[in-house]
Amino acid sequence: MKTIFTSLFLTSLLLIGCGGNDSKNDSLNADTTDIVADATQDSIRHTKEYIAQRIDTIYKYKDDMRFCSAKYLSLDAHASKLSHEMGYVYRDYDHWVVGQDIDPKWSYKIKDIKDIKEVEATVEVLVHNFKNQHIILNLVYERGDWYVDNFRTSFSGKSPDEVEGEKYDMLNFIHNCSNEKLEKKYGQSFDISKYLESMTNDMIYEYALIDIDLDGNPELWVRNEEGYYDAVYSIADKKADLLAEADGRTALVFYENGVGSQGSCGTGCAQNNFCILKNSRAIHHVSWVDVYSFDSNGDFASSESNYNKDDKECTEKEALELSEQLGESYSINPTWHSVDITRNKALSNYAE
Repeated sequence: MKTIFTSLFLTSLLLIGCGGNDSKNDSLNADTTDIVADATQDSIRHTKEYIAQRIDTIYKYKDDMRFCSAKYLSLDAHASKLSHEMGYVYRDYDHWVVGQDIDPKWSYKIKDIKDIKEVEATVEVLVHNFKNQHIILNLVYERGDWYVDNFRTSFSGKSPDEVEGEKYDMLNFIHNCSNEKLEKKYGQSFDISKYLESMTNDMIYEYALIDIDLDGNPELWVRNEEGYYDAVYSIADKKADLLAEADGRTALVFYENGVGSQGSCGTGCAQNNFCILKNSRAIHHVSWVDVYSFDSNGDFASSESNYNKDDKECTEKEALELSEQLGESYSINPTWHSVDITRNKALSNYAE
């Protein structure tokens, strides 16, 4: 009986869903809010036919609260609150219609559905709003159905798969606003001299206060004059505790729940280091190194990976599970302050 039900359901989706690939037909014969009670099997909901019908339903209503992921809605609420608080606008267009105004001949068409996994899928959509605009929708499977987790739309001539999307933009907005609030609270009174001597590198040219985990307490980002050394410290315990550092071969990466560095560690060697934060303190440091071997012709031959957690060897599974706790990455543009170079030179001379 289950097999017959599945076959009939998929057949019905094919009949009513294919038309959803072109919304010039304004009357959608069925939507997933009507059929969700019958579609109780995850295997059905993970078909292209069902996802196409889900997209038709989503574009029929164009309602964030009903069809965006819990994570997206949480970020959107946070960004909206800061926007009203600080008088900034973080998004000035409607992501469903792709613009501020709507063309009377507005339409959309599903171009592709791909990368269907247990909890993720990708949909490419062509929206016509005065002109054609390609969009990538990243979907997540939660609460028993598919929800939009990210809108990747490009207004700069790039293709949508070259942009990070609205989640990235919201995270950037949230963190830059939070850093601005930190700056107003601590910027003028902050005394970096209390922390210089406990840093791993004394030759610091400038510093910035940032709030990586949004707990209201600052972390310290420092860099040298030449620009080839960066480090981030926790100062929660009244001293500088190193969280991550980067040199000319690596770069810092900021996450919702941590910070790390990625890049080269020599010829045929790549490294990824990160720490997870809680209450402005590191609770885990993780690093892994990939070493690649090449044959006499210079072609790839083999690779070997090493993983460490809190300075002890760990498995790849442990390292990957911890990396999932980092959350999304983002970029920030903090306010930089100069460090007293005379003091730095005195410290350097003393060390010699």
